[in-house]
Amino acid sequence: MTLKFLTANIFVMNNLHSKKQVETKIASTKKTVSWSLGIIGAIIILSQGIPLLISYVKGEFHQYVQNSIHNPFPDSYKQMIEDEFAYYDPGKTYFENLSKNASNMQYGDVFTYDPITKRSKEIIVNREYNKNMYITIKSVDIKGIRITPNVESSERKVYDRYLKHGLAHFKGTPLPGDGGNSFIYGHSAVLSFFKKHSNLPETIFTKLEEVDIGDTVTIKKEEDLFEYVVRNKKIVDPEDFSILQTQGSKETVTLMTCWPLGAGIKRLVVVAERL
Repeated sequence: MTLKFLTANIFVMNNLHSKKQVETKIASTKKTVSWSLGIIGAIIILSQGIPLLISYVKGEFHQYVQNSIHNPFPDSYKQMIEDEFAYYDPGKTYFENLSKNASNMQYGDVFTYDPITKRSKEIIVNREYNKNMYITIKSVDIKGIRITPNVESSERKVYDRYLKHGLAHFKGTPLPGDGGNSFIYGHSAVLSFFKKHSNLPETIFTKLEEVDIGDTVTIKKEEDLFEYVVRNKKIVDPEDFSILQTQGSKETVTLMTCWPLGAGIKRLVVVAERL
């Protein structure tokens, strides 16, 4: 009798222990599943939410930039510019100061990295080169626009003659492929004018405003093609002549136009690094 009672008691206790183990395992499984579903849900929400937030912030930022460009100038002023000369000329003084700073730059024993040879090379400034080059920025529909090399930019009658047909390479800075920083400039126009003449070489650099970080710039120089990727885009004061200088160890090309578009209180600068 006692043995049967003990056996029954042990059986019940074993059943209770097994049942508790099962309940603990079920609870643990539920907890794991809940956490897993929660994490998956969070990932799904973040994967959708973060791009939407980034898109929203970018949109607000670009709207802010756009408003900053147009707000300082009433429509009547922009119309007056369009009616009279469409774009702002930087003026003799500005280019005289640039030329002075370019002539003061020293390139002796200064080296930049050549991505083709994968070695450093000395910067060359070839002031005699006179064969036209051509620039393409596919992302903003700039295609094969002529760049006149070594333009004497301190004389308006000189540089204006070349800007009528495209862009100008600033004399005293290296040419694309020669290391250092090549400086290339062109006019911009008020948008009311540019929308009617969107492919006019004289004001093609109005499209620089649409260039984004990461866009590709290609320059054709005789049989050579030089590719660059945009690393920086900024607005600078006319007194900022550092835009002529070689920055770091990479070969670069600096593209410059007047800003706000067609008005020229400041300068819009795009810096691209050679690939």
